[in-house]
Amino acid sequence: MPPGVSKRQLIFALGVLGLAAGAIAAGKLLLSNGDESAKPDGGSTFVTVSPSSDIAVLDLATGRTRLVTRAGGRYLAVAGPTWSPDGRITYARQTCPHCLFRLAVVGPDERPTRLLPRWRKNTNEPTWSPDGRRLVVTTSHDEERSLALLDLQKGRGRTLEAEGGEEEEEVESPNHPAFSPDGRTIAFEAETPGERTHIFLLDLVTRELREIENDADHNGYPAFSPSGRQIAFSQTDARFAWDLCTVRLDGSHQVCLMRSPANDVEPSWSPNARSIVFASDRDDPRRAIRALYVIRPDGSGLRRLTEGFDDGAPAFSPDGTQVAFVRRQILRVSR
Repeated sequence: MPPGVSKRQLIFALGVLGLAAGAIAAGKLLLSNGDESAKPDGGSTFVTVSPSSDIAVLDLATGRTRLVTRAGGRYLAVAGPTWSPDGRITYARQTCPHCLFRLAVVGPDERPTRLLPRWRKNTNEPTWSPDGRRLVVTTSHDEERSLALLDLQKGRGRTLEAEGGEEEEEVESPNHPAFSPDGRTIAFEAETPGERTHIFLLDLVTRELREIENDADHNGYPAFSPSGRQIAFSQTDARFAWDLCTVRLDGSHQVCLMRSPANDVEPSWSPNARSIVFASDRDDPRRAIRALYVIRPDGSGLRRLTEGFDDGAPAFSPDGTQVAFVRRQILRVSR
């Protein structure tokens, strides 16, 4: 198994046959689609996506998209954009294929700057606390991945661990952490001994770890609703297709908004709880290129937001008027 790549990510890759799964904590897993189409001259065109990526922002009122980073001709891998309560965008970036992922922040002037420059660990999947004082992230060393809580005022971080019981020994490779609206709980996905991936809740006060019960083989990408009473997430089983679902924190009232051969992943709630934005390959017959979509929590009103690129990891802005996301160029190589 490649360093830093979890079993869940490998299963995801098999299911989508080359979906660009994005950057992960210890490195970037970029899986290109092997689709080839014949050319009149006997050659073929190979469709893939760029090894570099940018953070983009979509204005929902105008439909216009702007780049807040510009890879240009240089290597730049970005991942996990998240909005601070005051409207700044934080993300993880890698500036060479073997470099560590570091945190960067973009303010109103759209000039990326290093965040916590003294924090030198491989860091990814940042999420702000509601009070804007902390970030929860994933960090990795060799093949081990863990959660860390970064204190922005003190400029340092600590590894998050559950306290008491045997459950803390039963999960590994935590990923995609999310703060609850009250700042007390962190939801994340992690692997279990049965080679399944489930969603867990970690209480930051009591350090109690609790699993959200689910019969699906794999569950991921948890995102709290604005009320904190529900989580949107994606689940998959032997079909290797990810369905977008919601569930209450006690595991009850699970509802899957859509079921299809498509992969619907990386949900983010709007601040008014009226819609969920997510990434999906549903309009690409090759299941290789993603776009952003929005849907109501009851499963109605599905609408496509972007096209012409490989787009993923969307995140609503605090005022609900914009969506930050990761954008990759689609490349068509003739040979």
